[in-house]
Amino acid sequence: MELNLCWWNMGLSPPIRSSKKINIEDIGLAKQYLGKMIKKRALDIVALCEISKKENLDFKQLACELNMEYIDLSGRIGRIFIDISIMYKMSKLEFISSKFLTKLQPDNRTIRVGVSVVFKEIENQKIITFFLSHWPSVLSADDKIRRIAAQELRNSIDKLFENQGKEAQIICMGDYNTEPYSDSMINTLYATRDYHIIKKKRELLFNPFWYLLSDKKTNNLGTYYYNSASMSRWYVFDQMIFSSSFLYGKEDCFKLDLEQIDFYRILNDDNHCLDDIFFKKFDHYPIFCRISHER
Repeated sequence: MELNLCWWNMGLSPPIRSSKKINIEDIGLAKQYLGKMIKKRALDIVALCEISKKENLDFKQLACELNMEYIDLSGRIGRIFIDISIMYKMSKLEFISSKFLTKLQPDNRTIRVGVSVVFKEIENQKIITFFLSHWPSVLSADDKIRRIAAQELRNSIDKLFENQGKEAQIICMGDYNTEPYSDSMINTLYATRDYHIIKKKRELLFNPFWYLLSDKKTNNLGTYYYNSASMSRWYVFDQMIFSSSFLYGKEDCFKLDLEQIDFYRILNDDNHCLDDIFFKKFDHYPIFCRISHER
């Protein structure tokens, strides 16, 4: 049994109050690319970001065509907007529950942390908890705000460890608007790239998306492209992070397939654009992984 996962910040509806008219062409293009990705990669779970209730009907229709279920997880809490939806294969997964994660500050500012989504994998009856996040951007918030979001997310993960033990199957997916090596990711969320140390320290999380920081070549790698940057145009903002059970869990746990961690590459080593239409329309690039269960 395997599950193929995808995260994509589509950029259709940023989580801000806006009277901007929906661009039908953009929605159509996003649906076209998403449909192709789902078929080509046999995706079982797709988490989508910067997608609001306005686009729901379009993507529900796509899900229906692909024999998938579509769940709108968008909403508003106070002045902040949650902008996440999810598509999944009903033949493999049973949706259990979802919950908004936010943090109300003493100054009455609410910080968007994410959405927790609980699934039961049908064949093996395994519970998998996803934390889907879109943290405030570098344009609207400083590192302190993202550290607070990371701490609140870590608190939710710690509660799962307390309730389910170290074999808890937890996957964090998101546009964190901060890189894998940031203080928020390492010293607050406790997400490491060190595969081996996790065997001894089981409550650490594993972040394999460090690999997008360098390929020992010309480094046109990343999940977010900012053309006007003065130094580096590529950033690894979109990441998937795994609890230790995906590496060292018991036999009944799903395991992470390190060979299947991937991203939608847009520029090759020679700086040649591989997909001009996608490059001009989207600034975040989908990321992918596979988890599998051997009986």
